[in-house]
Amino acid sequence: MRLDGRNEKRVPLAIPVCLVVAEKLLVADQAMTVNVSSQGARIITRRRWLPEEQPRLASSSGELLTPAKVVYCESLTNGYFCIGLQFLSAILDWKPMLRFQS
Repeated sequence: MRLDGRNEKRVPLAIPVCLVVAEKLLVADQAMTVNVSSQGARIITRRRWLPEEQPRLASSSGELLTPAKVVYCESLTNGYFCIGLQFLSAILDWKPMLRFQS
């Protein structure tokens, strides 16, 4: 039995992404992944997200990838926030996201 709530290990990976507010597709929050798995990600963002909010995770080029659910939001000391996302449909391969890095 796993006590940390995760089914798979996350991999450290810094990828620029956008979090698009599901109800307002024109509102996007520029963010950066800290670690990822096929089921979720830890992300640094400027916006405070509420648990249960459901943004769409997109590549920095704007290509929508997957809907997600905010599991937690932690305040950081520098005015940023760290959120945990649970993907509502799995991302099986992060390699396409890497091609958008500069």
